[in-house]
Amino acid sequence: MRLTRGVHLDPITRFLLGLGCGAIAAGITYLITTTPPWWWLVGLVVALLVWFGELLLDLDLSS
Repeated sequence: MRLTRGVHLDPITRFLLGLGCGAIAAGITYLITTTPPWWWLVGLVVALLVWFGELLLDLDLSS
């Protein structure tokens, strides 16, 4: 069972989208708490999820 519908982004587009989403998420987290590990971590996790999200969705987990 595949979850994607055939929409694939160019790698550089996915990278820039991840960079932007990570920066926005880090900025919002920075407004809530200025503790550096948290906003860096949130920004990095969001960016990584966007960068590798397409690869994670393409995994066929059916046994």
